[in-house]
Amino acid sequence: MGILFNHNKNLGFTKFPFFLIIVLLFVSCGKKSESSEPYRKPSSGPINLVSVFSSDELYKEIKPTLEDSLLFGRVFPGLYYPAEIMFGTRHFEENTLNRFNSTRLILNLKLGAPEFIAEKNKFAKPQGYVEVHGNDTREIADLLHKNQDSIINLYRWADREFLLESYASKAKASTPNLDAMGVSLLVPKDYQIARAEKNFVWYRKDQVNTITNRDARNNLVNKSSFDIINILVYKVPFNKPNLNLQEFIQISDSITGLYTEGGKEPKFEYIKNGNDSMRVEVKDHVTVEKNPAFMDSYDFTPLPSPAPNLLAYESQGWWSMTLSQMGGPYTSKILLDKKNHTLYVAQAILFAPLNQGKSKKRDYITAMEGLFTTFKLK
Repeated sequence: MGILFNHNKNLGFTKFPFFLIIVLLFVSCGKKSESSEPYRKPSSGPINLVSVFSSDELYKEIKPTLEDSLLFGRVFPGLYYPAEIMFGTRHFEENTLNRFNSTRLILNLKLGAPEFIAEKNKFAKPQGYVEVHGNDTREIADLLHKNQDSIINLYRWADREFLLESYASKAKASTPNLDAMGVSLLVPKDYQIARAEKNFVWYRKDQVNTITNRDARNNLVNKSSFDIINILVYKVPFNKPNLNLQEFIQISDSITGLYTEGGKEPKFEYIKNGNDSMRVEVKDHVTVEKNPAFMDSYDFTPLPSPAPNLLAYESQGWWSMTLSQMGGPYTSKILLDKKNHTLYVAQAILFAPLNQGKSKKRDYITAMEGLFTTFKLK
């Protein structure tokens, strides 16, 4: 009979727990080695706001560098009308870092031998931490300019990760329309389906944005806007090996012309070499802004390839309605499946008309870019 049924019961029951303890110790040690990353407290603070830790004198001298168009004063992609800067800044005394080290975006400036340090999640998570040393303000400014892209990419990553984490617990449990297209995307529960067709789905969220300002008499005045956040996801055939901005605009306009139409208005068009005219019905729909003055405001950036035969891009720009007086920024994530000759697009079209005081456009776009990091082929 087995050891558990041995007449010497004490022997069996003393050996079995000892063996179990050894197994549990082995498993617990294995789990500990798998999770070698130390715990980081959650980061905090507004998005798109950098906390600068330095002496008062150093901050006053370096502030113009931080706000110039090469660094934090760079125009946010797609937000050129009116222009919005990439990041704002706020100053903290250099000896207060230990008290406020959970801030999400940190820039720590010190006088000393030239050095540049950039880290993810140094004190909190997600967090972008940058430390710059220089013998004087000029050396610090030179290091900031030399590493400007790395700094901005790190801070944008931290903000996107923060927003994505806040959305993850509020995601829709199922997205059958996306499944049918062969794609996945985290869609928050408070986004409702406005329209769904074969190879196309439109999610929409309406939100009231209220800000408080002071008038000429220093009285508090509230102003509100009715903001609309739209997410369009669609796929179309595409037989070229790569994609450019003009091709994407044409594809985007063809899709929004089909599926985002509003009311119709009569219009008279000239025919017969301008000698006659005919009355036609023109429909109102979303289109990329055609004003040539805006064309320098469009961004189209190739991203690292997520898989073989798969190209990725992101694009930002400005949209308007063909008839009604509405417009705003858009941001897009595009996947080009070269093997199956198909283009997959996730596009956020934002309407946030309130520009006095604090605009929400920059925050909305940052949130959408965070969501679009989850846009993948199944």
